[in-house]
Amino acid sequence: MVKLTKPGLILGLGPLVFAIAFGLSYVTERDSRRASLTGVMALSVAYGTALVCQSETYASSSASAITTQIMAGDPPSQSIAEPREVAVFWDYENVKVAAQGLQAPLAESIVDYSQSQGHTRLKIVYSNWRREKESLVQALYSLGFEPIHVSTGKENSVDVKLTVDCLNTAYQYPQVHQFIIVTGDRDFVPLVNALKNLKKRVTLIGRAEVASDQLLLSADEFIDIEKLGTEEPDAPSFEKRQQVPKISYDDAVQCLIAAINLARNQGKSSRFGAIDRLMRANIHHSYQGIASINRGNGRGFANFSAFVVAVAEQGKVQIRTLAGFQELFLPEEDPEAESEFSSQDSGPFTREQWQLIISQVKQAFECSDPEHNGYGRFMSLFFHVRLAKKDGRLPHSNERLKQSLSRLVEVGLLIEQPNRSFRLIPNLEDTINDHLNNLMAIET
Repeated sequence: MVKLTKPGLILGLGPLVFAIAFGLSYVTERDSRRASLTGVMALSVAYGTALVCQSETYASSSASAITTQIMAGDPPSQSIAEPREVAVFWDYENVKVAAQGLQAPLAESIVDYSQSQGHTRLKIVYSNWRREKESLVQALYSLGFEPIHVSTGKENSVDVKLTVDCLNTAYQYPQVHQFIIVTGDRDFVPLVNALKNLKKRVTLIGRAEVASDQLLLSADEFIDIEKLGTEEPDAPSFEKRQQVPKISYDDAVQCLIAAINLARNQGKSSRFGAIDRLMRANIHHSYQGIASINRGNGRGFANFSAFVVAVAEQGKVQIRTLAGFQELFLPEEDPEAESEFSSQDSGPFTREQWQLIISQVKQAFECSDPEHNGYGRFMSLFFHVRLAKKDGRLPHSNERLKQSLSRLVEVGLLIEQPNRSFRLIPNLEDTINDHLNNLMAIET
């Protein structure tokens, strides 16, 4: 008779946990995408519980083994500790790279980075490979990646498969201490949180201009894939940490201001942690954390907060606390209007303002290259809507402008795509009045 341990019992019930969570969510909201995410989140909790149980069992057995050795007069074995390893999971549908024949430079950079962090146990990349070039697949194979085919006919199929594989890896290989997830998709926030709760280090690699702000804030580290391909990644050795490229204080200030501007234009958070990550991802500056700033007097900054306080004292930025969170603003900005925690009530949109918002969204599509990765992305649409705020035509807070884009999705004027971008409905001109009536009804 097979004895089922507590972790094994929990894992055995994993599919049932997913099914129950999916079913309850779907019955409530009739949204298969949200139901899938709810199922994944429930599965994350189940796997997390199993892993905690396993860790406790392993710790208990290890302690017992050591105690037995000591009582027998033998020193504890040095081989009890498992080697620390790294695993790479790549959502290729979200972060694609170009292949040059059988070479894929950015994929090589991911491999180089993972190897700099330790022994790479797994390298898995997920996509609908029937839609990709054979040369790309061969290039990934040559780098040691295992391409997993996932049909994108079902929504969130890559998300679910990657999440389950990550958690399975954490359970099967407790010596894997760092998970490198190549994505920018906010749907992976529950997975990141589950891994961090298990004391795993989570590094995200993606494109800074389209990565989800919630995802960036949840991880231990974010690396812009474009910057990863142009600079040698930091190795964990002490000698390497002493060779951090230096950036002058004045350049660091310019990098800080650029990061605040970028956060504002993309509707991202301007909290300290988010701005620090955007500064690191800026390929035009060599900022690599607070230790890289050279003040010219031989003295550095103790932390990021000390740096921004010094810049604020010069009048080049503002530091304001709203809803208990410190945020950064430019001198000419109104924090109440720009903050993600703004309580400012600017009132409902008028019909004319809705027409203006729709016009700005149309302009976003007309001014963008359909082949560009940011085409139809939220940050691109928000940027163009915010232009009307800057010139005084839309006197509303950033949060209200974000809500306006959500309303366009609700009434069916914007259609979400599988890659998380949006498209305008094709017959907009014929149905514009109906959409405006629906928007006005929502506002009232």
